This record gives sequence, C-alpha cells and structure tokens, in this order.
Amino acid sequence: MALASGPSLATGTTRVVQAAPDVLAEWVRFGGALIVTVWLTGVVITRTSHGSRWPQLLGFGVGGAVFLYTTTPASTALAQHLGDAVYGCALAWLAVEVCRSQGVRLRPGFPVSDTEQRRRTWMVTSLSYLICVVSGFLTAQITAGLWALGVDDALVVGLEQRSSIGVVTVADGVLAFVTTVVIEDVVIVAAVVTLLAAGRRPAWQIYGVVCLVEIALHSYMGAVALTIALYAAGRVWLYRRYGGVVPVVIGHFVFDLTVLANWLAEAPVPHMLAGGLAVAAVCGAAQLRTPRRGGER
Repeated sequence: MALASGPSLATGTTRVVQAAPDVLAEWVRFGGALIVTVWLTGVVITRTSHGSRWPQLLGFGVGGAVFLYTTTPASTALAQHLGDAVYGCALAWLAVEVCRSQGVRLRPGFPVSDTEQRRRTWMVTSLSYLICVVSGFLTAQITAGLWALGVDDALVVGLEQRSSIGVVTVADGVLAFVTTVVIEDVVIVAAVVTLLAAGRRPAWQIYGVVCLVEIALHSYMGAVALTIALYAAGRVWLYRRYGGVVPVVIGHFVFDLTVLANWLAEAPVPHMLAGGLAVAAVCGAAQLRTPRRGGER
C-alpha cells in the first residue's frame, strides 16, 4: 500500500501545482468582477438616489448581470472573450461614474453639427491611429533588432501578442480588442488623466502613471514593453491637447483591426488595408495645419 500511494500522491500533488495558476486566475477574475460590480452599482445608485428609481433598478440589474457573466467559467474561447468584453465595458462605465462623482467629466468627443467640428473629429481620430502605427512600427523594429543581435533570450522573453490573448477567429479578435480599447483608452488614459488633472497633479506625474500602467500591462513582451511608453505618452498628449475620448477609441480600434487582419487574412489584403487607412489618417491629421476658409476663427 505504501509503495502504491507514493506515485499516486506525487501525481496528485503535481496536478494541484499545475492547476494552481488557473485557480488563482479564476479567483482574481471573480474578485475583480465582484469589486467592479459592487462599486459600479453603488456609484450609480448614489447618483440617482434623488430621482427616479428606474436608474437604480437598471444599475442593480446591469451590475448583477455583469458580475454573473464575467465570473462564470467560459465553455468556449468565444464566450471567454465575450465575458472579457462585457467586463471591460463595465470597468469603463465605472471609470466614467467615478469621474462624475468627483465633479469632473470625461470629454467624450466633439459635436458633428457643422463642418468644423466634423473636421476636428476626423483629425483627432487620425492622430490616434497614426500614434498607434508609429508606436507599433518602432516596437516591431526594436524587437527585430534585438533578435538580430542575438539577445532575444535575455530581453525578448515575453509571449507573442496573438497567442497571449488567445485570438483564433475574427470574433475572438474583435471582442479581445474591444476589451483592450475600452480599458486602455477610457480607463487608463481618459479617466486617469481627468482625475489627476482635477487634482492639479503636474504633467510629468500624469504621463508617468499612465506609461507605467501600460508597460505593466504589456510586460508579457519582455523588455520590449518599455517601448509602449511612447504609445502611452502619445495618447495622453492627444487627450490632454484635444480631448475627445471617442475619437481616440475609434482610432485605436481601427488600428487593432488592421493588426487582426494581418493575423488572419492572407497577403496582400492586410497590407492594402493598412496602406489605405494610413493615407486616410495622414489626410485627416493634415487638417491640423489646413487654413480655414471664409475667415473662420
């Protein structure tokens, strides 16, 4: 009996150790969803406590649904990505509500009631896209340079992005990038910049906080993640300079769609798509210096 129990115990221990990261991840997911749900529901109820009770009921219902859905173990990869997207949108909603509770608001975008405002929206969207393009290009070149120097084992130790987020199909990619965009642009950039600016924090602290968070989120890339600081700083500058979180989100999401096309579509379709979008973005960004006609001010 003793001889038979030894290997069995060892095998069981090995399985427990191997399963520990997944169990920990599930508990972190559960805890995060619980905190977001309770916090979001409480903030919404507080804001609507003096008015109709329907917003309160809506807050309870949406919060409960988000909590249940995002903490339920997914049976498929697509369900997992859908749960992440729901959770990301709830987190973005929480960021908006927290800003409102502090007496400040995110700047959503620009009205499109006239030509000038539409041009401004196009310009900011284009700049957001181009910031992602330039940052992605530099990251790719630095990564290739490190590999060429033979230091990949020391510095490029992280996972490839597609495998790290588990993208297999178009639907997987779209949902994964929805999660990425709403968390990075609404929560990490817009909300953090708005709250720190309201607290009269200096610019270097605002840039530093956002860059450090973005680098930490991309740490799976290894030391190359340091290049994400350029990408983060560019979006902070764009939001502080022009505002408009919606154009920033759109530009980022369109860029991510070109990345998805590069992963899943055969050449030359992704390259033609990226080229066409880049030309359109440059034309949009050029509006920054286009003189206005008719004496517009």
